[in-house]
Amino acid sequence: MRLYRLPAAVAAAGVCVLLPGCLTLFSKTEVVRADETRRPVRFESPAAADTFHKALKDKDNGGSLGGTCFGVPFVTLYARHKKLAENARFNDAVGRCDTDQDGLITQHEADIFAKVCGCD
Repeated sequence: MRLYRLPAAVAAAGVCVLLPGCLTLFSKTEVVRADETRRPVRFESPAAADTFHKALKDKDNGGSLGGTCFGVPFVTLYARHKKLAENARFNDAVGRCDTDQDGLITQHEADIFAKVCGCD
């Protein structure tokens, strides 16, 4: 009986090392504000556009709004995540950046947006 314990333990350890992974029973990603259209926006200069788009990209968290997850190690029983649609994320960033709401993003506004985002 003792002869089989060591090979069985080695085989079990080998399976755990060679076949790692997780089992997910339920997972859903919900896209929030998916039907929103992009706000029209103009930029004072190409540099302002570059600054704004770079700050938006650097700030990117994938549009994640959080979620819930329940499980035990290696087995996810329930996972649900909320994600902001790309156009909605862009519109929110334009709303924060365009402080005077005139539809024109200046270099100064883009610089402030980049600093507030921590993307400078």
